[in-house]
Amino acid sequence: MTRTQGRYGKEYFEGRGSFFYRIAGGYRDFRQYFDRLARWFRPYVGRGPVLDVGCAYGYLLARFDDGRPLVGCDVSAFAVRRARRVLPRAHLLEADAGHGLPYADGAFVAVFCTDVLEHIAPGRQGAALDDMVRVLAPGGHLCMTTPNRAWVRDLLYRSADAGEGHVGMAHVDEWRRRLAARGLSVMDSWTYLHGFVPGRFRRVRWLPECALTARKDGPVASRRAECQGG
Repeated sequence: MTRTQGRYGKEYFEGRGSFFYRIAGGYRDFRQYFDRLARWFRPYVGRGPVLDVGCAYGYLLARFDDGRPLVGCDVSAFAVRRARRVLPRAHLLEADAGHGLPYADGAFVAVFCTDVLEHIAPGRQGAALDDMVRVLAPGGHLCMTTPNRAWVRDLLYRSADAGEGHVGMAHVDEWRRRLAARGLSVMDSWTYLHGFVPGRFRRVRWLPECALTARKDGPVASRRAECQGG
């Protein structure tokens, strides 16, 4: 078990000192939040297999349970066990995005990565992004959210970010650059207050959260990609 894996157990999701316990009594299906994420990302999701990196309890993945192959992984063994109750037919396993994803090249038409990258040390973020791009099929999309390190974030969330282990934050423009450097075409990016508040602000670069969608360029596979996992 890595140090990262040990951090995200039951106490992180449901302990009395956790962020989720303070706002809602523990991590649960925040319907308005996950519905909004799914609505934002649905136009970029094809018909084939999808992967949720950092799937937690599987609530976002469940919004795409339309018969397609559903695959999720999380650094937390505790979260994966809970996700198997939510999505018993999905392929779910414990994996650390910063240390390699156990899936075949080009296996997924979409990869979700929501509120994950900020937990990965900057020195490992590049490897995590590279691996997400690797498992993404040509023509597929990476859909991500993460804190936006701008002045509002630094002013209002410094203590919360430290407590939540947000060691790898960056500005939305930096995320755009990193995705483009990996051969992805950024389709859209925006900042927002948080997932419960309606609205996407494409011209405002300083709100505390950001989202990006990016396409992996290249010829679209002629047959549906098959997902593989350990």
